Amino acid sequence: ALLLCCILMFTAGCTQSGAKTDDTVRVNYTASFQDGTVFDTNLNSAPLEFTVGKGQVIPGFDEAVIGMTPGMSKTVTIPPEKGYGIHNTSMVFRESLEEVNAFIQDQEDQGNIVLVPYPGIGPVFSWVYPDGSRGYMRLTNSTDTMVTVDLNNPLAGKTLVFDIQLVEIVQ
Repeated sequence: ALLLCCILMFTAGCTQSGAKTDDTVRVNYTASFQDGTVFDTNLNSAPLEFTVGKGQVIPGFDEAVIGMTPGMSKTVTIPPEKGYGIHNTSMVFRESLEEVNAFIQDQEDQGNIVLVPYPGIGPVFSWVYPDGSRGYMRLTNSTDTMVTVDLNNPLAGKTLVFDIQLVEIVQ
């Protein structure tokens, strides 16, 4: 294997060590829940480009790419702690439907809210805060006057499975 990599290094620029922190990489991926429900993929679009170790992707994804070489594929299971975090019950509460609708309308007026369908989870409102961070709101148990609001990232508390293929180390 070492001889093959040395030959490839000479002819195609292969690096024996693989991707490392601070490398810019391009990957293809498919993300699913443990039951196999796919919730995201870039297989029919451009590869995802990010710099390893810079917090541009979830920690478990960052860690999975380290050591991969171009063309290599792997499947990793990422627990909530290395994904989108633990589901925080203090971010789930009952609110008046009127207040929630006013917030949604205000964000709509600013062109700052979208309704995103999450397979296996349902629709989630998403917007960008002034500091650039993203907000999420999932609504459940609605009555004529009240609704349960969940402000957690919709993937919080979920164990995720990623099929990753390293396309290129851009460096």
